[in-house]
Parts: sequence; C-alpha cells; structure tokens
Amino acid sequence: MEQTGAGLPRWMRWAPVVLGLAMGAALAGTLLVGYLGLRGAGDALAQGQAETLRRAADRTFRPLGRPPAAPELAAFLEDHRNDGVRWVALVRVDGRPLAEAGETTMGPFLPPGPHGDPLTNRSAGRRIRVALPPPLPPGAPFPAPAPPAPAPNGSRLPVVPPPAWNGLPPPSAPGAGFEPAWLVVEFEPVLAGQVEAAGLRTLVVGLAAAALFVLFAFVFVRAQRQRAALERRLERERRLAVLGEMSAVLAHEIRNPLTALKGHAQLLAEALPGEGAERAKVDRVVREAVRLETLTSDLLDFVRSGEVRREEASPADLLRAAAEEVGAERFDVQLERAPVRWPFDPHRLRQALVNVLRNAAQASPEGERTTVEAAERDGRLVIEVRDRGPGIPAGEEERIFEPFHTTRMRGTGLGLAVARRIVSLHGGTIAARNGDDGGAVFTIELPRGGVKAG
Repeated sequence: MEQTGAGLPRWMRWAPVVLGLAMGAALAGTLLVGYLGLRGAGDALAQGQAETLRRAADRTFRPLGRPPAAPELAAFLEDHRNDGVRWVALVRVDGRPLAEAGETTMGPFLPPGPHGDPLTNRSAGRRIRVALPPPLPPGAPFPAPAPPAPAPNGSRLPVVPPPAWNGLPPPSAPGAGFEPAWLVVEFEPVLAGQVEAAGLRTLVVGLAAAALFVLFAFVFVRAQRQRAALERRLERERRLAVLGEMSAVLAHEIRNPLTALKGHAQLLAEALPGEGAERAKVDRVVREAVRLETLTSDLLDFVRSGEVRREEASPADLLRAAAEEVGAERFDVQLERAPVRWPFDPHRLRQALVNVLRNAAQASPEGERTTVEAAERDGRLVIEVRDRGPGIPAGEEERIFEPFHTTRMRGTGLGLAVARRIVSLHGGTIAARNGDDGGAVFTIELPRGGVKAG
C-alpha cells in the first residue's frame, strides 16, 4: 500500500478532514433542527401572548359599561408596554378610528370581510394585531369559530378568531346609542423574539464551532503533509551527506592517478603521428580522462561546504565572464538594468552561473542565442537565463536540481545541483520554469543582506 512520508497509508491523511466534515455537518444539522424547533415554540408563545392580551383588555374595559376613551386606552398601553403592547385603538366597522393610543406600524385596520384583515396578523415588523369584534345584538347566536387557517403575508401564526368582545353593551341595551366598534391591540411578541434570538445566537455559535472543526481538520492535514515533506527532505539531505562524503573520498583517490594517466596519454599523443589508428586511440583516452577529471571536479565542488567570501563586485562583469567561458557568441547579455555593484563571491557565483549557462547552451538549437539578463528588483539581484530549447518536462522543475539527475547521455547531473548549492550559500534562490514563448527560464535571486534561504 502506498505510504506517506510519515509511514501511514496515503488515504489516511484525508481521514481527519472527513471526520471533521462529518462532525461539523452533524453539529450544524442538530443546531438547525433545534433552531427551527425554537422558532415553532416562539410562534406558540406569540399566539399565547395574543390570547393573554385579549383577556386583559376584556377584564380592563368590561367594567366600564361604555366604550373606553383615549386616556383609558393610553393607560392600558402603559400598563402593558413591557408586555410588548405598542398600539390600542377603537376602530369603526368602516375602519375609521374612534380613539387610539400609541403608534401602529401595520397600517390601517380593516375589519374582517371580503377586503378586511384577519383577527390576528403578523407584519414584516414582527408585530401582531389582536382585534376584538363589536358586541352582538340581543338574542343573536354567537357564531361558531372558524377553523384555523394560515395567516397572510408570510406569517407563521394561524388565524384563531377570538370570541366576541363583551366590554361594550349591545346596541339595543339601555344607554346604547354609540356606534359599534372593534377593539384592536397591536403588540410585539417580546418573549417569542427573545427565544428566537437566543436560538439564532446558539445556531451562529454552533455553526462557527462546526467551521472550526473543518478548519482544524484541514490545518491538521496541512501540518501532517509539511511534517512528511520535512522528513523526506531530511532523509534526502542525510543521504546526500553520506553520498557527498563517499564521493569526496572517491574523487580525491581517483584524481591523482587520473592526472598521471592524462599527462602520459597527452605525451604519448604528441609523440605519435597526426594520422593513424594509434593516434586516434590515444586521443580517445585523453578525452575520456578529461571527462573523468571533470566529473571528479564536479563531485568535489558539490560536496564542498563553507562560507562564501562576499565582496562588492560588478554583476555585469560576472555575466560577461561566465558567458565568455561558455562561448560568448551563444549568448545575448542584457545589462541595461543591472546594478553597478552587489555583494557576492565572484569566484563561486561565476561557477554557478557557468553551470546554468552551459546547461542552457546545450538545450538550445545550434545558432540560437540564449538571453541572459541582470536587474535589481525589490532589493534583490535577479539574473534570468532564457534558452531556446524544448523546455522542462512537466513535474521536472525541481528534480533537475537534484544530484545526478540528467537527461543527457554524457552529462554528470551535478551542474545544476552545484549551482543551487552555491546560490543557497549566498542566501538566494534558483528556480526553473517554462517560458511563455517556449524554452526554459532559470531565475537566480540574491538578497543584498545575504540571509541564508530556508
């Protein structure tokens, strides 16, 4: 089974995310159901408050034996203001008020009829209106209550017609002579609003907790991936350190006899005639000795450590010298935006730049010139090398800097690795990407302060 750097199956790194999502969804669902239940309870509380206020109005105004006047309506409003009452009025059957106290936000009251209001109504402003009908004539049967029906305007409260208001004497009773009127009480369901507000706060806090569950899961997975990447990098560095020590020993032991072999082969080549099979064989020995000498030098350069010796030097001179060493005719060096001086180790950085230029020249077709440019951007020296080759295969942008990674038959695979090591010792970075118009682009960035890159 495929494993992560931490030794766990790869599928397990998503287990915390799945668990966090499941817990978050369960918590959010539970809280949502609870909130909807509280809203239903709030509606029931509002309906109960409407019935309580209807009874309070009946108890208050029944003993008067006459229609209440405006001061008596105002006194009822003040007595029940804490209960949410905001408007009390006597309204004629044609909708005109006889007396009122407070302010309404629900518009004119229309008695029940083809175009009238129901007995109770919830407006967009969360007010409820309770209307008590006029008294019935003597001997008239009390109408049976209508079945509950949904209230209009999106209200969740059912329409429950209250019994006829008996606070006024019937029109035929002694002392009658007034116009029949509806008693209307408009109030805000304070307790229901508090219940719903508390439920909403709980829902918001719970949803935030659910989001934190999911966020924690993603953070945990990210931390695990970073830990695995760090372990892989440390393991790679450990192997490279061991490889470097072995390579240094081998290069050192091979270099001395190789120098003697190359020297004697060159002497033998000079002693033989310019043509002939023997001379060709000796020349081949010399070439292979030179290639082995290059390989040992690259190995020693790669394992070499220590501090770079920075000095104020000219980036323009650095680019010209590196291009001249590889072949100046193959490069287009652009120095218009290059800074005059910059702190770096001229010898070590030239070695890194030569490796990059040589790689670019080998990738470009014969006759195509590679562009090399130096500039200062955001307080950093930036050197860009753009070749005209086929570009970098997808996914190889980082691997090409690994030691011994090469796509050429006769390459050592150490040039770019050495370049990255030298640039890193300067506290800088080197990266590769494909250019927009083809080819590969290598970017070297060096800070002026020389803080070592992580």
